[in-house]
Amino acid sequence: MCATWILAPFMRQCSSNFILQCQFAKKISSGNVKPFQTVPGLKALPVIGVMHHFLPIVGSVGLHKNFFNMFDVLYEKYGPIVKIEGIFGRGPMVMFFKPEDYDKIYRAEEIPGPIRRGFQALEYYREVLRKETFDGIYGLTTAQGEKWRQFRTKVNPALLKPKLVKLYAPGLESIAKDLVTRLNRLDSRSDTSQELETYIRKWSLESVGLVALGDRIGCLEDNLPNDHPANSLMYCSKTIPDLSFQLEFLPSFWNKWNPWRLNKLMDLFDLQWDVSQMFINEAKKRIINRQHEIPDEEQSILEKLLAIDDKVAVMMANEMLFAGIDTVSYSAIGVLYHLATNQLSQEKVRQEIREGISSRYLKASIKESLRLLPVLSANLRETSRDHIVGGYHIPKGVFAIAPNEYLSKLEQNYPKAKEFIPERWLVNKSDPLYYGNTNAMITLPFGFGVRSCIGRRIAELELEILIKKLLEELSIEWTGPPINVITKVINEFKKPYYFRFNKI
Repeated sequence: MCATWILAPFMRQCSSNFILQCQFAKKISSGNVKPFQTVPGLKALPVIGVMHHFLPIVGSVGLHKNFFNMFDVLYEKYGPIVKIEGIFGRGPMVMFFKPEDYDKIYRAEEIPGPIRRGFQALEYYREVLRKETFDGIYGLTTAQGEKWRQFRTKVNPALLKPKLVKLYAPGLESIAKDLVTRLNRLDSRSDTSQELETYIRKWSLESVGLVALGDRIGCLEDNLPNDHPANSLMYCSKTIPDLSFQLEFLPSFWNKWNPWRLNKLMDLFDLQWDVSQMFINEAKKRIINRQHEIPDEEQSILEKLLAIDDKVAVMMANEMLFAGIDTVSYSAIGVLYHLATNQLSQEKVRQEIREGISSRYLKASIKESLRLLPVLSANLRETSRDHIVGGYHIPKGVFAIAPNEYLSKLEQNYPKAKEFIPERWLVNKSDPLYYGNTNAMITLPFGFGVRSCIGRRIAELELEILIKKLLEELSIEWTGPPINVITKVINEFKKPYYFRFNKI
């Protein structure tokens, strides 16, 4: 009796799953559902996979500098559902150009937990090469299933509280002011692209360091020595994605004869972990040496998490110091570019800052910039079960791609889709520009569902404070051709930059 009561929920779940599988099989056998093999798209060849399709001139798709242009070719050539078989040694990918199609998959995959694969090399590093170090704690980047859910459940309260704004705003304002001081020094008569990018990345690291560790790292100091550990973190955050792209997205035969890539990448993971550990240990010492308790709302994220789980706290701080640099710096440059090329919008933001009443237009400008220039061109889920989408059978183990950046720039989804118009996030529902007229699954710069970006609130806060401080003192111009985007693991801007900062 007792055993039956305990097993009853499990038995009901198994029964439910069995019934669903039977219903699914019946639909397949009825002939109303087209088999997966018939999904249009790119066919693979032995060894090289689909690489021949991406060759310049002769390839059916051709070589493109970013995913946006590639998505355009695939959509025009194959239609709303496109399959790419065995791309770069991975499983099949299917791109869905109708939001209702990937919406169906993404929502169904929310329970028991969505699968979103990260870097395979990082998984190998954490789960095999340095298994003893990580001891089953793999973080939000590489963990899947129940391990991911347990980790996310522990860190959510520390990172998603609205009080984060009150706690970190003063420190982030100080960091932003330091950056503005350095931007004031840039010589507008020469190419300062590298200096600007370095300053922005230092600001980003300094900001995420403050939030994660509760204190400044010091990377915005003048005459920072080359051997300062902050430079190592910035080097890792830049080089690891580039090397991962070469290792994981070039065909397997290319890397077979280049084992140094994997060895170098493992060394970089070691370096990033060791330097992060140094900063984390220093922060832990400060907490211990303080010798008095402080209110919960004044504690850093690290201190909050240390009270829950030491290993989780260290891993979360490490991931913030890795993932929070180039993502936010890219977004910041994107916002600056859009305000520099839209002087009327820039002046509206500046006027709003001077009035000090609200930040509605500033927040709308950031949303609009992220719509047009998101860090990631697409979202991804690996299917854990069979689906029927668009009349096709989509089996388990398929990478379901939502090409959000591309869809966000189509006229059928947004009026004047390629134009920077912050007003679309502010106007009334009756206005044709109103963003709510568009399917909410179109623009997802921070991802979707339970696996959406945990650092969203922090990133938006950093951007808002930076733009406020900058526009209080400087005006921004863009004096060159439109900015270009290159896609590797994440999007990045092609230099040179044509910014000109003028003191007001």
